[in-house]
Amino acid sequence: MDHTTTSNTPALYAHQVTTSGRYDVKPILFDMSDPGTGKTRAHLDAFWRRRQAGGGKLLVVATKSILQPAWGNDIDRFFPGMRYAVANAANRDRAFMQDVDAYITNHDAAVWLAKHTKYLKDVDTGIVDESTAAKNPAAQRSKAMRKIMPAFQYRGLLSGTPNPNSVLELWHQALLLDGGE
Repeated sequence: MDHTTTSNTPALYAHQVTTSGRYDVKPILFDMSDPGTGKTRAHLDAFWRRRQAGGGKLLVVATKSILQPAWGNDIDRFFPGMRYAVANAANRDRAFMQDVDAYITNHDAAVWLAKHTKYLKDVDTGIVDESTAAKNPAAQRSKAMRKIMPAFQYRGLLSGTPNPNSVLELWHQALLLDGGE
C-alpha cells in the first residue's frame, strides 16, 4: 500500500495508515476515532490513492465551520495536487460545475444535492464528517443523505464524539453506510 506523501509532508501515523487501508478491505467505514487524531487526512489518503489510480471524485459533507479549516487546509497541506471546491449556499451551482477532484459542502446542502443528483455522476466516494448531524431519521438533511449515499461506491462517516442518546441515533448513521445490512 503506497500512502501519498511528498518530500514536504510528514508521513501518516500508524493508525492513519490502518484507517486509510480499511477502504482496501471494505468500501464502507464508520470512523469514531477520538477528536484530533487525523481522521480527515486518513480518509483523504484513501481517496487520493484511488483517484490517482483512476477512481472517481469525492464528496465531503461536513459542518460549515470546518469545510475550509479542516478539509481544505488538510488538502492544501498534505495533498497539494488535489483540486477541490468548497460549496456553500451562495456558490453551490458554480462549485459543483468545476472540474475538481473533491467537492466539500455543508450538511444542509444534502437536501439540495438530493434534488440535483446530476452533480454526483462522477463521484464514487461520499464522506459525512460530524455524522451526528444525520442521527435524526426524520430530519430533512438525514433523509437527503439517505437518498444520496447509495450512489457512492466508497462511503465514510466520521465522528469524534458520537455520544448517542439511544442506539437508534447510531443506527440511522450506520444506515447511511450499508443501507440496513
